[in-house]
Amino acid sequence: MTLLLRCLLIVLVLYGQHYSQVRADLVIINATVRTMSPAGRTAQAVAIADNKILAVGTDREITAFAGPATEIIDARGRLVLPGFNDSHVHFTAIGNIFSSVDLSGVRSHEELVTKIAEFARFLPEGRWILGRGWDHQKWTQKVSPTKKLIDAVTSKNPLLVYNADGKTALVNSLALAKGGISRASRISTESEIERDADGEPTGILRGPSVSRVSLTIPQPHVQQWPDLIETASNYAASLGVTSVQDVHSDELSDTYRALAARGKLKTRVYDCAPLSSWSKVAVAGITAATGDGMVRTGCLKHFSDGDEESTDELVRDIAAADKAGLQVMMHAIGPEANAIVLGVFERVIAANGPRDRRFRVEHAQNARKADLPRFARSQIIASMQPWLFYRPGRPETDFRTLLNSGARLTFGSDASMTDLDPLLGIFAAVTGNGSISVDQAVRAFTADAAYAEFQENVKGTIEPGKLADIVILSEDIFRVLPAKLRETRVILTIMDGKVVYRSL
Repeated sequence: MTLLLRCLLIVLVLYGQHYSQVRADLVIINATVRTMSPAGRTAQAVAIADNKILAVGTDREITAFAGPATEIIDARGRLVLPGFNDSHVHFTAIGNIFSSVDLSGVRSHEELVTKIAEFARFLPEGRWILGRGWDHQKWTQKVSPTKKLIDAVTSKNPLLVYNADGKTALVNSLALAKGGISRASRISTESEIERDADGEPTGILRGPSVSRVSLTIPQPHVQQWPDLIETASNYAASLGVTSVQDVHSDELSDTYRALAARGKLKTRVYDCAPLSSWSKVAVAGITAATGDGMVRTGCLKHFSDGDEESTDELVRDIAAADKAGLQVMMHAIGPEANAIVLGVFERVIAANGPRDRRFRVEHAQNARKADLPRFARSQIIASMQPWLFYRPGRPETDFRTLLNSGARLTFGSDASMTDLDPLLGIFAAVTGNGSISVDQAVRAFTADAAYAEFQENVKGTIEPGKLADIVILSEDIFRVLPAKLRETRVILTIMDGKVVYRSL
């Protein structure tokens, strides 16, 4: 045996010993894994170590990585995809949706409890549950609700919900305590506090006693940003969304980082600042996608409604930001705005020369057909929100022509303007004359969305070495009829190697 061959055998043995010693923290088996890799690889199982994909393969190959402490998840044949990446959201506004629960449609005690429980499950501990609209006179029991009904499902959140006429409120035990209301409370009009036979407040309040509770509710201010973000992140996890590209108008990177440091952020965030702040961002040494695996900055956004008299100043600012290595996205409201934005980007590209800049047109579904080839020609990303503009009878978006022209598409929701659920966006994209395949639509919410934020080598596909962001769905959306997509639900969401959502 030659010396070279002996050395090779020793290396192989040592490598094999090391490889066999690697243990996964979590494995998913018995699955239909669509990796969304460029080659379109499928598999049965996935191994995760720390926050990365360790291996992808057959059940037999992957179970070899399991040790005594490994969590094993049996997917029961269900579809496994990379976590969804929403490329256009207003994240704090999503959190604000959960500022009030509408109880006007409730018709029984059971429905009241269910509605409040569903609402409460996304809220961080301590955040108030507010709402109105219940009317027990329309219920089958015609009996007022009590704190005993709702305490179990609101044990971490104080609650105050008004009835339909706004004169009576139901509160839970936490809210009573905050208002200093107990069995010992004595006020001028006893009817203000409804009590049971033992003198215990039932949770029904009227008149000034309601104010004793409501005055303890924090008023909206900047300090509520963490609660709104945490709420939005919990909701995103329930929909399989593990990354968002936030196009809000407030610079919240520090708030995002603080939440991530406390383990309260279940969503990776690409935080975009206004174009007007480009010099401040550049002076700070920030370029496109600066940050860590959880929070990054370096994108700038600006709005165009098509009414610009001159674009010279806009071209100047974008060119300067582009030279500084920042990414620019333009919101184009309407066909004329799309044409103007494309023209501005083309002028900047011509002035600054070639580089990997990844300019983006937000709401590109509004572009005129004649303008569609301009996206691929100038390597401008078409950022589209399929569900936002989906309506039966409306002109259909021509996703197919854009893709066939060689353009890069990325999908988002524009939540809170519409629902965050990416499955609705996929449904809208695969329906109609300009539709694309499910595979193409899923890529626009995963691999291509990662590309749109310079993260295609880090996430967006299920491949060894990439971040372990994964979703398991109730249906194989590649095999069912499009209508079934709207009924599909998320079974489990993994972000950064940890389970952040399990369905009930």
